[in-house]
Amino acid sequence: MAMTERGPYSKGIERREAILESTLNVFSELGSRKASMRAIARDVGISPALLQYYFSGREELLLEVIQEWDKANAKRGAGMSHFADWLTAIRHNAVVPGLVHLYMTCVMEATDPEHPGRPFYRERYAILTRKIVGELLVQQRNGNVPADADPERIARMLLAASEGMQIRWLHEPDFDMFDEFLFLLRQFSIVIPEIESGELTVAHSAAPPET
Repeated sequence: MAMTERGPYSKGIERREAILESTLNVFSELGSRKASMRAIARDVGISPALLQYYFSGREELLLEVIQEWDKANAKRGAGMSHFADWLTAIRHNAVVPGLVHLYMTCVMEATDPEHPGRPFYRERYAILTRKIVGELLVQQRNGNVPADADPERIARMLLAASEGMQIRWLHEPDFDMFDEFLFLLRQFSIVIPEIESGELTVAHSAAPPET
């Protein structure tokens, strides 16, 4: 079997991935305000000029970081049902405040119609909404979510609530995003198999509502 040559292109991809991984670490530790291009370059061990060779500017780098964050959360929740995956991501986010702050900052900045990242976030919301709606339809077929509930509307509410909770948590670190979001899911009669089986643990405060 012939071995694949490791040329400049392969090395370039590896270096780019190393930069993204380092950037995730920098934002986790320093937050978005202190994580300058120079600080990121220093952490990776390259010059700021070389960093700009791989990423034209901070906006491009930040978008890539958000995408890497999404991929990391997806790997962490691989094999789980959609809402268990979401809850797992929320629980993990509680240990990376810098990344949560980065994300919320980027989302707010992208509300500017001229912001280069606006199309990315619009598409991201659309993809997430479709996935949530798909899961809600399954829950309706299984008899969990009421048949007359509006999946599209619930999906929008859940996304808005999730991001609102992150802002609240950034202000008040004692705010338990996991428990509060689970409580909200249960208001729509959403069932999470991993919680029912004990695979995903919850606090007593997140006990299901009385019927």
